[in-house]
Amino acid sequence: MIQERLEANKADQIKALQELIKFQSIKGEPEEGAPFGRSIEDALEYMLSLGEQMGFKTKNVDHYAGYIEFGEGKEMVGILCHLDVVPEGENWTFGPYSGEVAEGKLYGRGTLDNKGPAIASLYAMKALKESGFVPKKRIRLILGTNEESGSQCIDYYLKHEEKPTVAFSPDADFPVIHGEMGIVLFDLEMDFIDADPDGGIEILSLIGGNAPNMVPDYAEAKLLETRPIEDIVRAFNQTRGANIEYEKVDGITVLKSHGISAHGSTPDKGLNAIGQLLTLLDLVDIQIGDQSNYVRFLANRIGMAYDGKGMGIAFDDAYNALVLNLGMIQMDQSHGKATINVRYPITLKESKVKTALDSTVRGTGIDMNNWKCASPLFFPPSHPLVSTLMDVYKEKTGDLDAKPITIGGGTYARSMPNAVAFGALFPGAEDTMHQKDEFIDLNDFSKMTDIFAEAIMRLSK
Repeated sequence: MIQERLEANKADQIKALQELIKFQSIKGEPEEGAPFGRSIEDALEYMLSLGEQMGFKTKNVDHYAGYIEFGEGKEMVGILCHLDVVPEGENWTFGPYSGEVAEGKLYGRGTLDNKGPAIASLYAMKALKESGFVPKKRIRLILGTNEESGSQCIDYYLKHEEKPTVAFSPDADFPVIHGEMGIVLFDLEMDFIDADPDGGIEILSLIGGNAPNMVPDYAEAKLLETRPIEDIVRAFNQTRGANIEYEKVDGITVLKSHGISAHGSTPDKGLNAIGQLLTLLDLVDIQIGDQSNYVRFLANRIGMAYDGKGMGIAFDDAYNALVLNLGMIQMDQSHGKATINVRYPITLKESKVKTALDSTVRGTGIDMNNWKCASPLFFPPSHPLVSTLMDVYKEKTGDLDAKPITIGGGTYARSMPNAVAFGALFPGAEDTMHQKDEFIDLNDFSKMTDIFAEAIMRLSK
């Protein structure tokens, strides 16, 4: 009966995701009734209206979050999703908010991260309800609104609403995530006071990146070119396989660095446009002073690397190796700020990372500011929640050799007790989260909905 309802609802489910994708739910300016911007609030209201139409109880939690609830009972099964997305970047084949379907794939920012899994979870609940399933625990789909930019939404929810007894977040990979690496975010900042007008090239500005947890696909520098560098740029592109455009606009040299976006937890899947540009600038004769010291520090200590070795933090453990992403930079002739996102191994302490970074930065004149940390999450593979979800995955996919995994990404699971990430990217599937042309395979979309329905049913019995 559940399978019949899943199949019957398939077309409506696809249409619902297409409509949800149309909301450009990037964090915007706060306004009354929309703390993270109007588009995010509109996406939340759309999801809650879908839940109401299906006959579920819904609540808007003061516009910070919302939930859709099914069933009765003292205990609660939580499904933790978010409706905000990272900026779209550039060079999409289809419109990033079009919800275009082509060759069995639905394209758009958020299709995988995390609107697609949110819709799949809702339609899993709908199929269970329509099939006559009566849960012994309440089932609550919790919808956050700024997971990509700080998760204040879930902090607010936890202060004002009930915590689930057990939960999963379909915001990562299958089969089951039993460990999430620690996440550190910080800025490297410097005021440029000293400069030596030695005739070197002046950097007027350097900007790049859209979010700390995205590999930047574009960066741009504007220079006063006292010495010719066009041949250096051409040679750099040829020898390094780089893509930096050189042009002159009203006497100002503009360098446009094109990279490849990717999730900040998997920088190896992208090409860092900021690091590419810094590496080039380190090769040219820029004016001596604080600004050039800052540029050369970033180029030599980070550059195109993502293992943290140059910053003295190339740590690893039995589960993962540390990864570093230089996500954003803003620099002019008076000040520079680079935002760094680090994912550190599960068994490591935050203090070890910070101590090593302090040692690297000390004496350079660069300040390490705005330090934020989310501690690692870890459950042993034998934990009942992990083993239950693993059983569901194995039975539904036939992959009897599957084992729980650990990841560098961070989900809502670490904000609640007794919660893990479960899905939604299948092993071997193309990961386009935080990249251009993000898509969800429609066969996978149906398959994850089926898996979520079974998982919800088992956890709520």
